[in-house]
Amino acid sequence: MDADPPARSWPASLLWVNVRLLHPLVGGDRLRTYHMLRHLKRHCRIRFLCPLTAADTPEAVVRAGEYCDELITWPHDLVRSGSPAFYARALCNSVFGRRPFSCAKYANPQARRLLEKCLREAPSGEVAVADYLMSFIHFDGLDLDCGPPVVVFQHNLESLIWERHVQTARDPLRRFVCARERDLTRAFEQVVASRAAGQIAVSEEEERAFREDRGMGNVLGWVPTGVDCDYFQPALATEGPPTLVFLGSMDWQANVEAILHFAMHVLPRIRQAVPETRLMLLGRNPVPALRELAARDPLVEVTGTVDDVRPYLARATMMILPLRVGGGTRIKVFEGMAAGLPVVSTRIGVEGLPVVDGVHALLADEPVAFADAVTALLQDPCRRADLAQTARAWVEAEFSWERAARQFLDLCARV
Repeated sequence: MDADPPARSWPASLLWVNVRLLHPLVGGDRLRTYHMLRHLKRHCRIRFLCPLTAADTPEAVVRAGEYCDELITWPHDLVRSGSPAFYARALCNSVFGRRPFSCAKYANPQARRLLEKCLREAPSGEVAVADYLMSFIHFDGLDLDCGPPVVVFQHNLESLIWERHVQTARDPLRRFVCARERDLTRAFEQVVASRAAGQIAVSEEEERAFREDRGMGNVLGWVPTGVDCDYFQPALATEGPPTLVFLGSMDWQANVEAILHFAMHVLPRIRQAVPETRLMLLGRNPVPALRELAARDPLVEVTGTVDDVRPYLARATMMILPLRVGGGTRIKVFEGMAAGLPVVSTRIGVEGLPVVDGVHALLADEPVAFADAVTALLQDPCRRADLAQTARAWVEAEFSWERAARQFLDLCARV
């Protein structure tokens, strides 16, 4: 490990503002922040601010010590995603709101007062970090000129995700809500561009989009997605039916849409060539539509939330990422590669990652091309092994969390 730079060049502490506790570690967004903070904590003090909701367990509070030195919370009544109240509030916000609902639902007067106090009393050498665009809702309306510099860690270009939802929405009401959310999100992104001291993206492509396409002058740079190659290891070869695994949150609309489209338009073509092909949906909170898919098709398995994904990945033949919409951290791409799985993805599925088609993964966007890529790998064990070994060696050499954390601190030092 390289020697640390002089202490004055990195922040002495980070006031890290989030919209949730990180445990349970389900979803790429939580995993990215968790691993980043664990490594950042080796180099500076971490104060972690977030709401405490009815869904948070005492264990989640205790385990916050794994990624921060001080935990500061406030009580927040967060409407349950997918509930009638959730949809009613989202629709109301579409008509009357001035901030995107994805951010406004976290707004809390107590949070704002608490954050204002933390900024006012910040120790010398501290940088405040709004983790995700939605966390900046707590800074909205505060005087940011008198306290520590505020950096926004932009995990996605959120307005682009909403634009893609608009393009794929068939229901007129859903299209209206998504379009309104896109417009509100884009406006809020411009607020961040004008008020935050800096922004950090998660890929070179998104940095360029913020800086060049959107004309934002406060973009500091980007940090890569990491992966723990000690935790994820290639499994020993085992006999079993050909199994395609999709890893991700099963209540996130982009994932649900991708799987339903894959099951209807891609999987039947694969099964024409390899009839026994199974599909494993590995992730938390599967929506009813996915459970119904498994009920209709005995070769589809829906796991729900699991404590450890590794035994499930060990049963898989390859990882698929048939995303047609969305952003996300893309952490599942590197986890699959680290676990020794060949990957077949759309270009949106690996967007922002320097994945080379045919070298690190196979990329295909149209249903027929995607099915043919999967089928070709299922029928060629040597090609599967070569692709998996190349990808594993690549992520092991280039994408450690320690490297990502150090790059993040280098960027924070600029403000």
